[in-house]
Amino acid sequence: MDGLLLDRVPGLPDRLRIDVGQQRAVVMPAAVDRRRLADLVTGAEDPPDGAVVKIGGAVRLVPAEGGLLPHLTVLDNVIHGHTVAHPVTKQAAKEQSLVKAGRCGLADVLDRYPHEITPGRRRLAGVARALGAYPRVILLEDANGLPTWGSLLRIEHNPDLSSAAILLITTSSARTAGFLDAE
Repeated sequence: MDGLLLDRVPGLPDRLRIDVGQQRAVVMPAAVDRRRLADLVTGAEDPPDGAVVKIGGAVRLVPAEGGLLPHLTVLDNVIHGHTVAHPVTKQAAKEQSLVKAGRCGLADVLDRYPHEITPGRRRLAGVARALGAYPRVILLEDANGLPTWGSLLRIEHNPDLSSAAILLITTSSARTAGFLDAE
């Protein structure tokens, strides 16, 4: 399995499969169900008896607000994603982070702090940070009042994003615009 497979999980679609290079959106209006799905995918919760949860590699969660550390610049947040996941030199992490941040459209805000950039840019910085771990699955949390993920991500222009299965968990089908499939 290279990506994500959820099968026979109560409260979820009967079968949810996302292969590396694909993106899917799941609409779950109840906050408790969204949290449960995120916990199942990240491994924070064990699946119930009879359910199947298979993940083909590292998973990274990008919280709705981006999940950045407020005391670090955007670049330092992205570097942190590299150094936590892989033992690399600081220089190598910086070089890789500059590439990933640039592909996420962040080259002009790298020296700013999270509170100094827009919510959309914070979300993209969270994605760039997650990409530093070279995940096979990226889980995107969504929230009303923020730019939609579909309006922010340009998967076709960012080869790093095509190396992962991307799952968006949202509250409304209207917020799935820009994603190929919605459950």
